[in-house]
Amino acid sequence: MKRTTLLGALPLAVLSLAVAVPSASAAPSTESFSQVIGTVRIDPSDPTQASVQARYRCTGDAHLWVSVKQTADRTADPRLAEEGSSGISAAWSDSHRNAITCDSRIHVGWFDVDQEEPLWGSDEPKSTVFEPLAKGVGYVQFCLYDEVTGEGGATDNAFRNVR
Repeated sequence: MKRTTLLGALPLAVLSLAVAVPSASAAPSTESFSQVIGTVRIDPSDPTQASVQARYRCTGDAHLWVSVKQTADRTADPRLAEEGSSGISAAWSDSHRNAITCDSRIHVGWFDVDQEEPLWGSDEPKSTVFEPLAKGVGYVQFCLYDEVTGEGGATDNAFRNVR
């Protein structure tokens, strides 16, 4: 009786595995995405500059903004994830100038942030208002906008160690 039950269940188990395995002819995804990976690396010769590593995929014309913000105590303050968080930030480096490759393939790269770009709506450099990045935790925003995502963007916003 046990043999019959076990053998009777075997075809059902094999069938469920066949359904769960994707077809070899299935088209690969070309959906845009971004994912911050690893630790933010501060430039030892200039702590206003750092590098963020990310994995991404995009298509066609695209724009990238990368940002790292820290509060004075360099902890994971949830307020950094809110709109207008530059008002509570002690340190902030960002960039709109990183080159990206948008050919619908997955890429991994390092992206630079610094304090060269002025504050929004001002000619004042960030370095006159914000401190350099320091060891601790920072809020990283990796915002990728391409022909697929449009204004919604493929963004990854996460707290990361800053070293």
